Amino acid sequence: MLYYPSSQIKPNLYTNGGEYILSSTKEDYKGFYYKTSKGTKYTGKNPQNKLNILLIEKTTLNTQKIENDFNILTGLESPNLITTINYRDTSTYLNLSTNLITSERFIPLFNTTSPTQKDLNLGQFNRYFCKKTNELKYLEIDKETYDQLKAKDPKIAWDLYEPASILWITSGDQEDTFNTNKLSVFKIEQNQRWYGFSQYFKEDYLKYYSFEDDSL
Repeated sequence: MLYYPSSQIKPNLYTNGGEYILSSTKEDYKGFYYKTSKGTKYTGKNPQNKLNILLIEKTTLNTQKIENDFNILTGLESPNLITTINYRDTSTYLNLSTNLITSERFIPLFNTTSPTQKDLNLGQFNRYFCKKTNELKYLEIDKETYDQLKAKDPKIAWDLYEPASILWITSGDQEDTFNTNKLSVFKIEQNQRWYGFSQYFKEDYLKYYSFEDDSL
């Protein structure tokens, strides 16, 4: 029998069926259930009522929700690692003992690309960014991460992040350089609907600009 303080459960809930399946048998469940403060649901009116079997929502077949369910069960936490769950049979999609296949994927981390001396001589280089697909959150990343996202590499959470690259100007007329870089950012903001992307730069469109030394 599971134990939860009364303050951490919502008891006496009821389902008419079609919402949840039993994690033990994968059968549709109809009857009383309770919900914990972590969002997990179990059969019975409360933890003291008969056998408490974990319930899984039928409608939550998207990757992120399944990952959350699995992480709650296992206690898995990692700031740069998520666990993706694939099922051999998505119509009856949970059997923790036999049908569950898991794979770990990395999420992008902040990592700037600094220009090399060759880049500075050319007066330009590529910078790389990504946006979380369901949030207006932006991150500068390196070329390797960008390439993995573009290639939909299974080792990275490519379905949760959208990549973009900018040809960044580092030399030439100062005003022209500022306006060119700013325009490049605004094009991505508009064309890819990355609303607020320009605010990420804080008007620093001369970053890495090669200022001439007037003392020479």
